[in-house]
Amino acid sequence: MKILSKKLGKYLVLAPVIFLILNAMYFMYASNEIQNTLLNEKYIEAVNAVDMLYAAVEADPEHDWVGHELQIRDSIEYFDTLYQIFAAAYKLVDGKLVLITNRVYETSPLEPLSRDEFLKAVFANEQGSLVIGDKPDNQEHREVHIYYRWMPSYAPTEDKYLIVTGVSNYSVVSVIPFWVSAGQWASMGITFAINIWLILLLVRLGNIYEKRNGDKWRKGDDRNV
Repeated sequence: MKILSKKLGKYLVLAPVIFLILNAMYFMYASNEIQNTLLNEKYIEAVNAVDMLYAAVEADPEHDWVGHELQIRDSIEYFDTLYQIFAAAYKLVDGKLVLITNRVYETSPLEPLSRDEFLKAVFANEQGSLVIGDKPDNQEHREVHIYYRWMPSYAPTEDKYLIVTGVSNYSVVSVIPFWVSAGQWASMGITFAINIWLILLLVRLGNIYEKRNGDKWRKGDDRNV
């Protein structure tokens, strides 16, 4: 009580509130990190799918081009049907990229050929990644993480296929269960209310303590002794 009765000591009662604010900021940061981890896992799945297709094409250089193209089309078109996953295969025709797979625009309406940064990247590298901001009609803005790769490596440039895939936060199907986040915020709310009550109690007791010049209890009446 002596500490609380001092001018600066009174501010110590705000320590629990400050701790709760920092704790709330930590939970928000942790939730974002979990979401980023789930997105990264989804991106790794997309990369692995393209790399597996690349390995299959590379393993059979004697296979005819019709067979290769059929395999690429079937694989990419299936991948493109997955929820909020972008997947497409292109081929060079007269120096321009031409789409050779059927797109499912409902899953991801991204049009990378209209982006200068995309064209610059794919024509400069055999494989790579980049992030493209996208705002589809009637949908929220998202950052699409793109992975691309030319295949097969042994073919001349005009006979290669460009495989492109992309994922965003909206591609993540697995989410944090609602009860986890709800439980966190509920417990923080209850703790906050209890701390506010304790702060008011301490302030009241500190005020009484100061008025009594440090005496915690009323002195008993000598007649009652």
